[in-house]
Amino acid sequence: MPHIEMKEIRIPAHLIHGRPPSLLYTAVKATLTALLLAIISFFALNAIAIAALAIVEKVRHQSIDLAIAYRDFAFPAALGLFVVLWAGALIFFFRERNR
Repeated sequence: MPHIEMKEIRIPAHLIHGRPPSLLYTAVKATLTALLLAIISFFALNAIAIAALAIVEKVRHQSIDLAIAYRDFAFPAALGLFVVLWAGALIFFFRERNR
């Protein structure tokens, strides 16, 4: 079977790279990514805290308020993680935007 001869094709650079996304889009994408990860971490940390409180309750033989799990542990930890993740996501997405 004969080979088909390829011709050289030159594509302008502006068509390959395109326009970078807008600042608003990048900021919203970073915020929503950080929020999603913070919500997932809230539920995971809440489950871990409830399990730990249940074990402490069995060991001490006294009733413990399980609201401590989200009020004093999961929510503050997820809020702190949101701040850290938001800063990291902003750095990541703005660096990606500037490539």
